[in-house]
Amino acid sequence: MKLTIGENIRNFRKKNDLTQEALADRLGVTYQSISRWENGTTYPDLELIPAIAEVLAVTVDELLGMPQIEKEKRAIEAFDELRRECIKRDYNADKIVSLLRDIRRNFLDSGSAWRPWVEGNERAFRDPKILPEVRLLAEAYLERNPMYPHTIITMAEIEDEDKIEEFLSKHTTAFDCSKRALLFKRYWLRGDAERFEPERRYQLYNAFSTLLSPHRYLLQLDENNEHRAAADKFMETILSLIRFDAADNRPDIWIEDRMALGIKSAVRSISSGNHEEALSQIEAVVKLLEETMMITDEVLLPTSNRFLDGMEWLAKEDWMDRDNNPDSPEERMIFIITQMNDNRGCFSRCYCIFPSKYYDVVNGKSFDLIRNHPDFEKLCERVKALIVTKPKEN
Repeated sequence: MKLTIGENIRNFRKKNDLTQEALADRLGVTYQSISRWENGTTYPDLELIPAIAEVLAVTVDELLGMPQIEKEKRAIEAFDELRRECIKRDYNADKIVSLLRDIRRNFLDSGSAWRPWVEGNERAFRDPKILPEVRLLAEAYLERNPMYPHTIITMAEIEDEDKIEEFLSKHTTAFDCSKRALLFKRYWLRGDAERFEPERRYQLYNAFSTLLSPHRYLLQLDENNEHRAAADKFMETILSLIRFDAADNRPDIWIEDRMALGIKSAVRSISSGNHEEALSQIEAVVKLLEETMMITDEVLLPTSNRFLDGMEWLAKEDWMDRDNNPDSPEERMIFIITQMNDNRGCFSRCYCIFPSKYYDVVNGKSFDLIRNHPDFEKLCERVKALIVTKPKEN
């Protein structure tokens, strides 16, 4: 857990009406040292802790942030319990309401306060008994974190039809009036190449992402299989064009799209009776997955597209449970992320590669016709061998 001693020194110093220079004089250190402590660049020497606490008229525990640490532990317990209840088939609505109320009243400043909006709680949150309390939590959270996208996205999905317009009018802007869209146009019109370039790459990536989601934009909800197959082929063609600078088939920023398309291609090949082609397509997916899972230290992935060069996507190994279940073991996965340098340092995009996800896919009904093929069995075993889990740390 992140130490808050620097922030605590700043807050207690100001409560005592001390400048950094005055505190430095009392402690016999330079004011630059005080500044570095408060900015979190360095920590004070251990032997100085009692003296700092005495000058600031607080206990050592208060200085070290022990009350905040204990509160954060309680907050995490509350978020875990909320998630634990929300994923139950027969959840207890009254318990969820009580947890949401406790979070709203006590834990909105927690470092984990974002969790209710990203952990997939929508099924429970849209329950008429629960939604009013979710609504209150959203308003309170957005007051502290205006325009936080995941809260707005969640509410846009679960809010009642008669209230959705009011919510969106309050918390969103008109089409193409987002901060990103306005800055993109501003820098372009001003000829500000330095600021325009990262926005250009980001906007281009978003355009590519739209093209790689034809099922959302080309198909109706009740579309037939022929049109769905055509959409898959369209996406494959688009991805090959996007990756026209790819030097080889090793991992790049399009890992997830490439594997998803490879699986869909294999399913189509099976349906048409071309089982050998399907096995070849699955082999390519498994090989890409194996190479991806070889990543350990943080690495920079190639964009495979010269127009995106400079957009840094980082990949590194991490541990997480797939379903955000507090009681599930953690799985070794590859975390892939890009960051835009705006004034909050917000992460723009990220996704995770879990081997178990692909093991579940190849064990689905779509592959029943080749289930007993010895080559397919070997491919399944190769995927299974990539799944590594460990108990979740308390």
